[in-house]
Amino acid sequence: MDSRKFLNGTGRMGLAAAVPLFLSCAAFAEFVRPPEPENVPPLLVSRSGQAIATCEEWERVRRPEIVTTLLEQEYGVRPVERPADLSFAEVAAPETCYGGLAVRKRVRATYSGPGGSGEMNFSVWIPKVRFWKQTGPENPAPVFVHSSPRPAETADDVNGPRPVYWLPVEDIVSRGFAVVAYCNQEVAEDWTGADVATAGVFKAFGPQNLLKRKPTEWGILSAWAWGMSRVLDWVETEPLLDAKKAAAVGLSRNGKTALVAGAFDERFAMTVSCCSGCSGAKLNHIGLSGSERIKDIMVARKWFCPNYAGYVGRDRRMDFDQHWLLALVAPRLLYVSSASEDAWAGPRGEFAALELASPVWRLYGKQGLLAHGFPKPDVPLNAGCLGYHLRTGMHDITRYDWRCYMDFAEARGW
Repeated sequence: MDSRKFLNGTGRMGLAAAVPLFLSCAAFAEFVRPPEPENVPPLLVSRSGQAIATCEEWERVRRPEIVTTLLEQEYGVRPVERPADLSFAEVAAPETCYGGLAVRKRVRATYSGPGGSGEMNFSVWIPKVRFWKQTGPENPAPVFVHSSPRPAETADDVNGPRPVYWLPVEDIVSRGFAVVAYCNQEVAEDWTGADVATAGVFKAFGPQNLLKRKPTEWGILSAWAWGMSRVLDWVETEPLLDAKKAAAVGLSRNGKTALVAGAFDERFAMTVSCCSGCSGAKLNHIGLSGSERIKDIMVARKWFCPNYAGYVGRDRRMDFDQHWLLALVAPRLLYVSSASEDAWAGPRGEFAALELASPVWRLYGKQGLLAHGFPKPDVPLNAGCLGYHLRTGMHDITRYDWRCYMDFAEARGW
């Protein structure tokens, strides 16, 4: 998460700057001898002790076990998926932008539940070359669904609120991709918001009081991921977009959100997490000084189901870990990225989880992560179905990151 109260203005420790000033014995040891995962909960062994050796066994036996564990112990069980009355409407006429490169649409989704109604708004930029011709829609665009707290109306404005979540829309559409800006705050307020929901999906479907949830009831991260799936429901209705080539993307807490969306909604063909850290892509069973732990992230306990609080202080002793979450994306595409000065998110732990999840892709006869150790900064690993890069810099999602994600997608026929 991004709640650290000291050092740089992004809320992240600048690693390069911190080393000479604050280097502890443990931190120095990491530079000399990088830490290795220890006592990692097995991925391909079922609860009954069965070794999982085929994709059929994975799908029939092990994957359902992991889904149940992660829902009941970390992210929470949802009371609803697609609401029966979910509907979409364009709230403005399509407009040409970026010098004719793209057409922008503005869409509103509405739904209702036992507690009332809700809505979410999102902006969509579609490359102009994909737009209607006399023969009908040609070559529908692959699409990135981007989750952030930024209002959809200003998502592409570099000077707008929350500039860290700025979308480089012109870069994206110029390469033939569409992109959706989805504001998660319309679905559920962040952990600093009201404890009793007055709007959004918690008001509509509960639990309305986030401090009085049952042990396995869903939290905010799952609710935000639910919203990404509702955007995908709309994508499936838009002939200019290719719903079979849709990617979930997010930074930090929204990187966690994208992973939850991609893990539990198998319609997402690609999942991208940037600097997602603890309870996202980072492995807990690895000793990383300066990296966030579960006890730190529980300041935002409303992100998770109440059961997750029971793992405070047990990071390296818990009986599951985040490589299980990553593995749920198999056999689809997965890309994890980190930043060299984002020690709080634990880049080596993110890379380790990706390595440990990789064998599931091989069950399907696909290449997992092709790597020879932790990479140097700015050297993307993108040869298999799993991609990774360590970008020079701090906790952010940058043009460089987006270029790597698009390169990865293009190399796989997007």
